[in-house]
Amino acid sequence: MKRDSQQLDDAEQAEDGQDVVRLRSALAQDAAGLATVFVSAWRHAYHGVVSEDRLDGLDEHEIASWLETLIGEGSSTMTVAESANHELLGFCRHGREPEDARMGHVFSLYVRPSSSGRGLGRRLLAHALEDLALRQLDPVTIWVFEKNAPARRLYAGFGFVPDGARRVETEYGAEEIRLRLPPPSTS
Repeated sequence: MKRDSQQLDDAEQAEDGQDVVRLRSALAQDAAGLATVFVSAWRHAYHGVVSEDRLDGLDEHEIASWLETLIGEGSSTMTVAESANHELLGFCRHGREPEDARMGHVFSLYVRPSSSGRGLGRRLLAHALEDLALRQLDPVTIWVFEKNAPARRLYAGFGFVPDGARRVETEYGAEEIRLRLPPPSTS
């Protein structure tokens, strides 16, 4: 099936032909479901990366409120992956780089652990990168926990490379590195 990056309501079947997942724009009423995805993804992927206290302290209601605000303010684009029975399986948020509005940035990419390994993260990221390219926002950056090897492999597969920037945000207490996807060569 030809993918149209402008069409958010694009559905694709998995190889078994039974599982239809579509990408669509996030709605305010998705916030609670997206918070569940966020918390389950963090608790699954970040053991040994951030403190157990931080993981145990994740509050779905607070996160849902934060996500609803992000969806409503419209300063970024949030795309969700939704199953045929309307279960939210993952989401990606992208937009302008906060420090340089000429560049693109992927703020977050999370997939429900029970849905990982099915290509949803790749599909969500590809969609975000297509949108950023259409908006001529390049290069594209993303911050990733240095110890998050699976995410780093995913991003490397798209051409992201470390650009030397590092940070430790107080609330997470874990080393992050910034990855950069260089703009396509014009030669």
